[in-house]
Amino acid sequence: MIKHSIQTLILLAIMLLTNIAYSAPMMALLDEENHSVNIGNVGSYFIDETSRLTLRDIDSEVLRKRFVPLKHEFPQFGLVEGNIWIRVEVAQRLPTGESAALHIKAPRAQVVDVYTPNLLNNQIFAEMGDARPYRNRLIAYPDYIVPLPSSAPPLYTVYIKVSSRLPINLIMEVKTLSQLTNDIQKDTYLTGFLMGVLLLLFASNVFFFIRTRHPMYLLYSTLLVGIACLHFALHGFVYQIFPNLMGLQERVYNFSALACAAMITYFTRYYIDTKETLPQVDKLLLLLILGNGFLAVIYALAPEELNIAFLSISAVSTLVLLLFVALYSVYKRIPYAFYYLTARLVLTLGHSIWILSTYGVLSLPFWYEWGLTTSIILEALVHFGGIISRHTPTHLNTAKGEDVPRYELLSEVASRIKRQTSIIDHQYNLNEPNADELKQAYKNLTNIAERLTIIQSLQEQNNHDRSNVPTNLQLLIDQATIDFFTLDQSDAEIDMQYDNTFGWELLANSHIVKHLYQVIMEELHHHTDQTLNVESDVIINERDGQRLLQIRAYPIPSSVTLEKEQYFGPRYLRDLVEALQGEISISGEGRARALSCSIPVNIRQVEVSELAKQTQQENIILVIIGHQDSDLIERTSNFLHTRLFALTHIDSVTDLHSLLNQRNGKSRFVILLFEDQKNFGASDLAGFVSELHETDSCLLISNNVNMSQEYASALGFNGFVYSSQIETRLLADIEQLQREASNSMLPRIKRYSQST
Repeated sequence: MIKHSIQTLILLAIMLLTNIAYSAPMMALLDEENHSVNIGNVGSYFIDETSRLTLRDIDSEVLRKRFVPLKHEFPQFGLVEGNIWIRVEVAQRLPTGESAALHIKAPRAQVVDVYTPNLLNNQIFAEMGDARPYRNRLIAYPDYIVPLPSSAPPLYTVYIKVSSRLPINLIMEVKTLSQLTNDIQKDTYLTGFLMGVLLLLFASNVFFFIRTRHPMYLLYSTLLVGIACLHFALHGFVYQIFPNLMGLQERVYNFSALACAAMITYFTRYYIDTKETLPQVDKLLLLLILGNGFLAVIYALAPEELNIAFLSISAVSTLVLLLFVALYSVYKRIPYAFYYLTARLVLTLGHSIWILSTYGVLSLPFWYEWGLTTSIILEALVHFGGIISRHTPTHLNTAKGEDVPRYELLSEVASRIKRQTSIIDHQYNLNEPNADELKQAYKNLTNIAERLTIIQSLQEQNNHDRSNVPTNLQLLIDQATIDFFTLDQSDAEIDMQYDNTFGWELLANSHIVKHLYQVIMEELHHHTDQTLNVESDVIINERDGQRLLQIRAYPIPSSVTLEKEQYFGPRYLRDLVEALQGEISISGEGRARALSCSIPVNIRQVEVSELAKQTQQENIILVIIGHQDSDLIERTSNFLHTRLFALTHIDSVTDLHSLLNQRNGKSRFVILLFEDQKNFGASDLAGFVSELHETDSCLLISNNVNMSQEYASALGFNGFVYSSQIETRLLADIEQLQREASNSMLPRIKRYSQST
């Protein structure tokens, strides 16, 4: 009984499934309710692997039985050898005046033919495709649109033949003309939107190229043009623009695909600067560029000679390899690596899904149509975000002030002030207070006040420099070192190491940069006999045209961390660097433990004048005579150093005699004497004037308002410069004296007159 019941249920289920299958419409029925029918749901197909069967053969009774239902809205056949025949029954029950059309999306297919053999009077015979003349298309449009006759029989058969060297993916619909118009408008709007985004990105990259003159932006602009060409070729616009050039569309697609892969690789070299940061990877990228470029030319010249699968493999391999490069660059902590990794993930994922859709692994019609262009645009937007973040000044986090409770800051300030006041109280309790220690304590109190002022400006996000006067970077570092030692109360050992900082001038933020150096020495110095080394260098970042000041201090105590709660400690140092839009980090262990800062600076390289070159080559020996603690001498020395002059500084006239005796035959001396509270240069000239050559010169620099040019000349000086004119007149006077000296060295020409 139970067995009989089970058999009955199985039989009923089979009958139900059969009825459902046969009740499904096997024709494209257009009426007042159905304005569009997908042929994938109602059509059937047959693959002619020999490519020899004709329409008459296909329409025979024998072969009609071999057609298999498509049963899929997005028929995907992949790479097929031969012809694919698609058969569909069309029934039109439209109102009078309403027409229909067959709409086929078969991008890059070589053959797309449409036949209606059963129609006697309005028979359709359209042979289209990229391998056929463009004029064969009944309607000039990138897709294949075939108008269907309005006065057709109630039911007629349409055959579609498709053949291609490329993967075959079809979107076929029978629809009314009104529905066709709506669909075309949607495609046009979407294409316009994507091309609009590409145009904006293109304009932005051209702008950054004009601003920085860096080839990376010009290269990416070219890449965006290649992406547009790729989109046009993929959607059939190339053949529409150039209707007389058969096969051009496939060549443009092949070349654009591989050329874009090569340009993305080339862009990688600039974006993460592999030539400097990853030299071995850079060589691999160069091989990738050459390989993709070579394949692009081959596939463009002879697309029929190579399998399209090799092109896809080359593109996928390039993107996967670039993804590994991105991961490795993140591991190496290369600047902008996270932006680059995000872009690589977006494009690799999007392109992989598109490739799987193209070869029939995934059924995603929308992504097959628009996914490739969308993925590349999203990748470009990620890169654009990185560019914007680099070129737009970042602001301090407004929440930073909340991290520092006011009572903690006050506690630290009170502790530091109490230490200095204790030193002052101790000294005044002595019978003979130490003036140097008192002076040092007062300077430390002034330094605390300066830090409080800077903290206030940081929290108000107002870290502008107090002065825009250009400042020589090395002199600024030297002054910061001097200021540190005037404050130091622990006999710290500091070794300042310069690389190429001497020939640079800071144009902005010189005060806060000097303060940064001083804070580095104050917070990182050792309280033992160990030396703190501070290295400085100026790096020109060719990628974005910026210049970076790099500071490295080592070894630093293990107790120093950037996250310490004390705001006046290294945490204050971190905030200073962030205020300058820089980066700071601590790396290494033990004696290799180092603090590194990288700060973008507005800086220019000082051009060496011809006069300065003469001093560097010792053709002109520039000598300053006077006490080193003179403010006037210090100001003059700093000014000449900023102009890259080589100087010799001696304390007294007695040291000058040995210099004059050791001169070579070509050397000319320029001697600067000073008159202020500690130097009396006007009376020193008599001690060596007899040893000067005709080409030598001596100038007096004075802050004495009673001194004049005439009186200085009467004393024997070649020139006089008042203290307020050092920056404006000194170099001009020295140059004038050297021109006069050069003229005096010219040979005299004797002129003879001939008597008649």
